[in-house]
Amino acid sequence: MHRFDLHCHSYFSDGTVSPSEIVRTANRAKLSMLALTDHDCILGVSEAMEEARKLGLPFLPAVEMDNEWRHELHIIGLDIDVNNPTLLRALQIAQERRTRRNGIILEKLKTAGVEIEPFLNRDRAVTTKLHLAHALIEAGYATDVRDAFAKYLRAGTVGYYTEPRFTPEQVIDLIHTADGIPVLAHPCHIRENIHGLIRELKGLGLMGIEAYYPSSSPRQTELHLSLAAQHKLMVTCGSDFHGANRPGVPLGCAWRESAELEKTYETLMHRLNT
Repeated sequence: MHRFDLHCHSYFSDGTVSPSEIVRTANRAKLSMLALTDHDCILGVSEAMEEARKLGLPFLPAVEMDNEWRHELHIIGLDIDVNNPTLLRALQIAQERRTRRNGIILEKLKTAGVEIEPFLNRDRAVTTKLHLAHALIEAGYATDVRDAFAKYLRAGTVGYYTEPRFTPEQVIDLIHTADGIPVLAHPCHIRENIHGLIRELKGLGLMGIEAYYPSSSPRQTELHLSLAAQHKLMVTCGSDFHGANRPGVPLGCAWRESAELEKTYETLMHRLNT
């Protein structure tokens, strides 16, 4: 069977590794397919695609998009047309929202006597809350990422602020417009009735579910596979690789020997070859 990874992040969002190095790492790990899914950003896709072409590694241009929802909800767009003007404009809007949000969070923290701007790495295409958390750690205000979020970045803390994002319906429509496959990322993180959520998202055009994920328990994986079968969804696997920002989570670690995943591989290879 073919090992692959359809969820990873480069230093264009909140990872620490270049797109080309991610591809080389995947090739050394003997993966049979890879997708780069930076947050609301496709700036690393062309670099990764070129390196994958040199190495002969099947590669899917992709993106992970935040959604306006009651809780954390991310949807991955697999095999998207990265030149689609509607998608490009939407990603630009998402970036502008993040920039605005980050500025307000920094100002709120500064007002509270928490100065982290000198510790913030601004060389990235996308500055996420994970970058803010690392700045809080480097400035000495938090001991680790969990502590940074608990004290300064979660709802109810001095630094919390959010901007309205695209709705799941809008995100799924955007991915379809770009000829991609919308997949629910890390459903094991969902903090609500997963049955109702999948039913609702399927009605909006969801096509896949990331049933295999590093922190998904066997029971959760079994449930997500069952939901995929019930709703005729593609089953995917993703490590959510972030390099040094998520140690102990290597590329390909979420893959399991599975008939559902082999079917996904064959389906995606057919798309790449037609």
